[in-house]
Amino acid sequence: IPKKILTSTKKLISDINLYPDGDSNILKESIAKKFKISKSQIICGNGSDDILSVICQTFGTEKSEVICSEYGFIYYPIISKIAGAKVITAKTKNLEICLDNIINSISKKTKIIFIANPNNPTGTIILKNKLKEFLKKIPDNVIIVVDGAYSEYVIDKRYTDGIDLVRTFPNLIVTRTFSKIYALAGLRLGWAYSSENIIELLEKVRGPFNVNLIAQNIGSMILNDNDFLKRSIRHNLKWQKILPDFLKSQGLNAYETYANFILVKVKKGNVSKKKIISGLKKNKVIVRDLENYGLNEYFRVSIGTNKQMNFFMKIIKKIIKDSQ
Repeated sequence: IPKKILTSTKKLISDINLYPDGDSNILKESIAKKFKISKSQIICGNGSDDILSVICQTFGTEKSEVICSEYGFIYYPIISKIAGAKVITAKTKNLEICLDNIINSISKKTKIIFIANPNNPTGTIILKNKLKEFLKKIPDNVIIVVDGAYSEYVIDKRYTDGIDLVRTFPNLIVTRTFSKIYALAGLRLGWAYSSENIIELLEKVRGPFNVNLIAQNIGSMILNDNDFLKRSIRHNLKWQKILPDFLKSQGLNAYETYANFILVKVKKGNVSKKKIISGLKKNKVIVRDLENYGLNEYFRVSIGTNKQMNFFMKIIKKIIKDSQ
């Protein structure tokens, strides 16, 4: 996090006896300016998780259906069930979201479709042309949520985060977060962009003062730091190449990613996944075990600082060597 932003928090803390702006105006104005979109089409939340939950509360009625992709972000089915909706899981193809399977899962009861692009935890993406063709086939009364939590990491020009498609598809909601590329996970800050009609409905359902004063101001400031953003992207691109190559050299399967994490499969006959995860944990390195996603042979490792990545590789190498 840039030092000038950390320094500015001192003054903000002195104002925490005051309620924050309930409409997050300073943050909305910065988002609107940064992404060249209308302020009236933005909603801010206590992390994008907050907004995803509000979407389910607003549109995921009792006895309705919500479509989620297999091996997609596990929070989507959780909030859908809380809203009283039935979760329909669309099968993937080669760990990638299968848009045809999602379309074939649509029924008269379908209210919401959740898609993460890039997908978490697999790191795959849907390109703009395919996403656009998919959106054309979705009924107007179905809400499509494209979660772009990791979108800033994608440099492929054939990709879109979905913001440019909202004008054409008024039933599209694009969600974003400050937790990944902007390194503000602890502040819980997210936002979404959609048609004015949808945003107006979501604003009625969200909680009052749902974004704290410090988060609103720091979020607004960090959006203006383009150098920080460029450095973060460069750093991530470097490790997107180094980390999979290293893991493959250790006898593990590592997948290409467009996000800031690598999906890793532990081959049968090699060291067990359990031994790798427990060995890392003993050295205070936490990776994501993906058993609760149904990916029993997989784990996910996030890209950290150079120091953290070098330490991670050192420990992995030792665990593999000691198991031979």
